[in-house]
Amino acid sequence: MPISKITLVALGSTGDCMPMLALAQGLLQAGYQPTVVTHEAFTDLVESYGIEVAPLAGDYRAFFRSQEGQRFLRGEFLPWEQAPQFAKNLPRQLEQVLAAAQGSQAIIAGPLALWSYHVAEALNLPLIVAASLPIVETGLFPFLGFGDIPTSVNPVQSALNWASYRLVDVLGWVRDRPTLEAFRERHQLPTLPPLGPRYRAHHPKQLQQVPILHLYSEAVIPRPADWAQSSHSVHVTGYCFPQASQPYQPSPDLQNFLAQSQGESSTPTIALGFGSMAVADEQAMLQLLLEAVDRANVRAVLLAGWGLTQAGQLTDRVYAAPSIPHDWLFPQVSAVVHHSGSGTTAAGLRAGLPAITVPFFGDQPAWANRLTQLGVAPPPIPIQNLTAQNLAAAIKQVLSNPTMAAKARALGETIRAEDGVNCAVSIIQAYVDSVGW
Repeated sequence: MPISKITLVALGSTGDCMPMLALAQGLLQAGYQPTVVTHEAFTDLVESYGIEVAPLAGDYRAFFRSQEGQRFLRGEFLPWEQAPQFAKNLPRQLEQVLAAAQGSQAIIAGPLALWSYHVAEALNLPLIVAASLPIVETGLFPFLGFGDIPTSVNPVQSALNWASYRLVDVLGWVRDRPTLEAFRERHQLPTLPPLGPRYRAHHPKQLQQVPILHLYSEAVIPRPADWAQSSHSVHVTGYCFPQASQPYQPSPDLQNFLAQSQGESSTPTIALGFGSMAVADEQAMLQLLLEAVDRANVRAVLLAGWGLTQAGQLTDRVYAAPSIPHDWLFPQVSAVVHHSGSGTTAAGLRAGLPAITVPFFGDQPAWANRLTQLGVAPPPIPIQNLTAQNLAAAIKQVLSNPTMAAKARALGETIRAEDGVNCAVSIIQAYVDSVGW
């Protein structure tokens, strides 16, 4: 029996790529031939896991460092406006996924690549959506409103919450319609209704029941009861983390720095970093963080992925590195300061760490609020309000709160006991087998 190829589209930042990489690993172990279509910046990362990779236009980290990216982070684009760089990349991305998915049995797409629907239709392939945040409409909370989940809502609020998902869907279609309709015309696909594919009278057979996998733990975001009425097959699998092929080898300097934090009387060490996010003035941000560490009387490993070029021991209290695997570092620190991106949030929760959140944009405020509601983080500090004083105060608050630490440890134990990858792969395998492509 020939090996079945499955194409996974990982558009976005590192936090968007890693769960797809975990699914690819699981599919490979299950006997499939996965190909991850992702940005050139992640090629080495994907190949280091033994997974085939195909190119995808765009570089989110470079984008966030650009003037256009800074405008995007500040929310200066309207919901129906596309950032010019995103608009420029989309036609090429569609054709790249089309080329990569030739001969596949299915396409798996993240929430930033839902346009893969049109590629799947062009190739007559089933589509599976894998998201690290809730994307299926519910009356319990609005789109990106999962940070503060109520115990109940009245009928009017429920209807408004439900409608918010449809509005986002329509706005996204209006924004990208010219490019998507041009792609459909090139590949002899029918024109879609003015409000998008959701409102077409008849969906192609292979796209009628799209499974939607939510790659997080129900202990973090409980499954809304009204998802049972969805027209799609909706799942919550548990978090999906890739398994490194080789153990991380830290530098002797980093090992020595962390060794100084051992012992009950030692100064606590935290992890600190903003992932792929960029800041307008990197040196000013560095000075703010160094001052906050001093004020909080802690030591810190600074994950400098957001643009800092220095590395090594910056001060007696701070060691900087461009990249350290979260699963290696986080179990060795007492708390983590982060931007509350989905990937870093997941890694911190798995490690059982309390957090100090500094959200920038998008789903980050929702994740930050969710950690606060779960009792494992103080109220978030939006990036525009960040100062050395309030960051230091939040760090002190977290490290002096045994209840918060206990809740984080308990949540970490629950998450580590789950097996999101195998759960997701089982669902994918059953669906692919059922459609018979």
